Amino acid sequence: MNISQMQQRGSALIVSLVILTAITLGAMVAMQRSTVQIRMVSNLQHQQEISNAALGTLNYLFSQMLNNGVLQKNVLIEAEARYKASLVEDANGVKPAATFDPFAEFQGALSRPDFKAKSISRNNTTIQNLPVPDGSHFYLKGKGGCGSGCSVMHAAINTTVTAKNGMTRNEQEIGVRRIIPGISNQ
Repeated sequence: MNISQMQQRGSALIVSLVILTAITLGAMVAMQRSTVQIRMVSNLQHQQEISNAALGTLNYLFSQMLNNGVLQKNVLIEAEARYKASLVEDANGVKPAATFDPFAEFQGALSRPDFKAKSISRNNTTIQNLPVPDGSHFYLKGKGGCGSGCSVMHAAINTTVTAKNGMTRNEQEIGVRRIIPGISNQ
């Protein structure tokens, strides 16, 4: 074997090593991209579970109030009473909270929804009365079924769901209004 053939074998070895290194690096980058995509999809699914739990809680509570007029009335009256109580300070100068947890307050009539997702840590729900603006108490005067006017009760239902990792949190809120017919003078 002469020197020229040995140099050609050496350069072929170097070229093949460079090509093999490039292929290996390309495969590693492709695997990393795949791992990142899997993590992104997993994070999106995790966030969707949290969001579904919040919306599911609101939907459940709204449906229970819609289908049970007594529960609806009691919840709205409690919200209004707590709002009025929160406007006045007690002897120590402390105002009571205007919000309350409907699942704790009405345990007999309302059960807290249970989610089986492993990622959900806490689900807090509160209801708060929304005061009616001045002059709008009897805004449906003269409409059918309202007699001399209808009164309304407004409330905001808020739910916050927190993930076990504490990093993901979803808060949703809806407003409800109950129209109460007035005395008919017609």
